Amino acid sequence: MNNEPVKKISPYHHGNLKEELLQTATEMIDKEGIDSITLRDLTQRLGTSRTAVYRHFASKEALILGVIEKGYEQLDKMFTPIFEDRTQSVAQRFNAMAREYLDFAIEHPNLYRLLFGDKYHQEREELCDYRDESQATGLYALIGLLVEGQEEGSIAAVNPMVQAAMAWASIHGLASLLIDGHLMMSDNIEVIYEYSIEALLKGLKG
Repeated sequence: MNNEPVKKISPYHHGNLKEELLQTATEMIDKEGIDSITLRDLTQRLGTSRTAVYRHFASKEALILGVIEKGYEQLDKMFTPIFEDRTQSVAQRFNAMAREYLDFAIEHPNLYRLLFGDKYHQEREELCDYRDESQATGLYALIGLLVEGQEEGSIAAVNPMVQAAMAWASIHGLASLLIDGHLMMSDNIEVIYEYSIEALLKGLKG
C-alpha cells in the first residue's frame, strides 16, 4: 500500500486562474469599492502568488480593465435579449431595459461607477469602441429597437443613434443621482422612475 501523502492539486493548474481573478476582483469592487483592490489581498484570498497573477495580467490596472471588459459583456448579455424579444411591444422592451439599468446601478453602485464613472474613462474608450457593433451589442440592440419603433410609427423618424444617446443619458443621469445621494427622494423612486420613462417615451414619439 502506498502511504505517500496525496498532493492537493490547485484548480488553477487547470487554467481557470484568470477567470477566478476577474470574478474575485469584481466581487471585491462590488462590495468594497475600487480602492479595495490590492494584488496582495487578491492573492491571499485565492491562495495563489503574485507571479501567477502576472502570468495573466501585467499589472493591477490591467486586471481592473479586465473587470471593466467583463462588466460590459455582462451588461450586453443582460440587455440584448430584452431588446430582441418581439413578444413584447417596443414600449414594453424599452421600459424593461430602463428598469434593468436602474436596478443594476442601485444594486451594484461601485461596479456601476467603475463602468461609467470618470475614473478609467480614457482606458474604457480604448477598450470598447462604441462605433463597433461587435463590441457594443447592447447599444446596437437598442438602436435596432428604436428603428423598429420608427418603422411601426410609435417613435419619431430621427437618427436612432441620437435617440439612443439621449435615452442613455437620461437613464444614466437618474441612476447617477440616485446612487450618489443627490436625489433626496428615495421614498418616491418608483414614482420618479415611472414618470421619467413615460416622459422619455413621449419625447421619442415626437
